[in-house]
Amino acid sequence: MSIGASTSWVPRPEVGAHHGPSDYLSAEFAREHFRQAMRGLAGAVNIVTTTHAGDRFGLTATAVCSVSADPPRILACVNVGGRTFRALMDSRRMAINVLALDQQYIADAFAKFGEGRQDPFSVGGEWLAEGTGAPVLQGALASFDCVVAELFVTPSHAIIIGEIRDLKVAQERPPLMYYDGTYGTLEAL
Repeated sequence: MSIGASTSWVPRPEVGAHHGPSDYLSAEFAREHFRQAMRGLAGAVNIVTTTHAGDRFGLTATAVCSVSADPPRILACVNVGGRTFRALMDSRRMAINVLALDQQYIADAFAKFGEGRQDPFSVGGEWLAEGTGAPVLQGALASFDCVVAELFVTPSHAIIIGEIRDLKVAQERPPLMYYDGTYGTLEAL
């Protein structure tokens, strides 16, 4: 079947054309429905960390996935308005730490990280500066120590692609998942 005969083929938009929610729906309607739809997307809970100028930064993220095995790369989506994003831009290094079910308290601490709040690195777990210097959580299900290879910045978030320089895998145990605003784990597949 040729591309022209495919019923699922969508033509490429014109260069410079705007094809966002405002073309079809009001921004408020689109934003609310998008958020509602995304609550149905289950995701592993991760802590994305970096260090810059002697300070450690981090955030809780579910928008993390593999990019390629050769070269080994992983990506994380990060809010551009946060301190962690600014530190990632400056340091160009990050660690992605995949949490286990028994590490929910760490996810909560990093989700609330900000000015005037308790340092989330102090709530528990042992954090080590490995090869790139980004904080790696000992006992995480997996930790990927990366240098930032590429950045794609949008108005609200950036896709940060890390080239993996080192990784650690811990003893297998249930992963911490996030679905519909609630933490949980996977049942046997």
